[in-house]
Amino acid sequence: MALRPRLEWSASARTDLLTIIAYIADDNLQAAQDLKDEIEAKVSALLDHPKQYAQSKRAPGYRQITVRSHYLVFYRLLSVSTAPTIDIAAVVHARRLWPL
Repeated sequence: MALRPRLEWSASARTDLLTIIAYIADDNLQAAQDLKDEIEAKVSALLDHPKQYAQSKRAPGYRQITVRSHYLVFYRLLSVSTAPTIDIAAVVHARRLWPL
C-alpha cells in the first residue's frame, strides 16, 4: 500500500502567496480571499493526485499548477524514506521570472 504524501510549503512559497494576497486585498478583499482559497484547494488536492499537473517547461524538475492563467504554483515530488513529500516551492505571477 502506497503511503499518502506529505505537503510542505517552503517559507518562500508561503511568503509569495501572502504577498500576492496582500497586494490584491488592497483593492478587493473578497477577490484576494477567493484566490487564496483556490490556490490552497488546488495544492491540497495534490495529496490525492500528486502527478495531476504536467512537468513545467519553465522550471525543469518542477510541476506547475496554473491558477486563473495569471498565477503559477511550482512544486516537486520528493522521495523520502518515511513518505513521499510534495514540496511547494513558489507561487508567482505568470509575468514574474522564476526561477531566476
